Amino acid sequence: MPHRILVVDDDPDVLGSFQRRLELLGYVVGTAATGTDALKLCEENSFDLVILDFIMPNMNGIELLVRVRKLQPHIRSIIISGQLKAEVDEKQLGKELGEWVEADSYLHKPVSPQRLAEEIEALVSRTTGEKDWQALAKDAVKARTVKLSTAKTATKNLGAYKKSKT
Repeated sequence: MPHRILVVDDDPDVLGSFQRRLELLGYVVGTAATGTDALKLCEENSFDLVILDFIMPNMNGIELLVRVRKLQPHIRSIIISGQLKAEVDEKQLGKELGEWVEADSYLHKPVSPQRLAEEIEALVSRTTGEKDWQALAKDAVKARTVKLSTAKTATKNLGAYKKSKT
């Protein structure tokens, strides 16, 4: 099953370019030009990854990511920007954004097709990690496969549940 990616950018040329690149790589792609449109798509569809422009009118990429994560806690994210100075180190900014809003990655625009493809593949192929435990626990409780009565029981049951999902 192909991974589903949501691309959010207020520049129609960027949206079209990213959509074409990603579809050629075999991804199912949704696009939105505004944060409001992106939230509507996230309410109606499930995505594996969201690519967000850092600076957009009305709702910036950080605000949007916080709201998207409330709807889809498992979603991976790449924040991109052409406005921030290129001297800013991508890894360092990505780490800071990860700590602040749990962003998974940050890239400068313009993004080469190869660099974008590598980053996406690294994120969508990543197995469930520590960030996903809370969402995994919620899913397990909803499915009534785990009782969270005690910490010891929860740890044991969540471990078994995680193994059954891999």
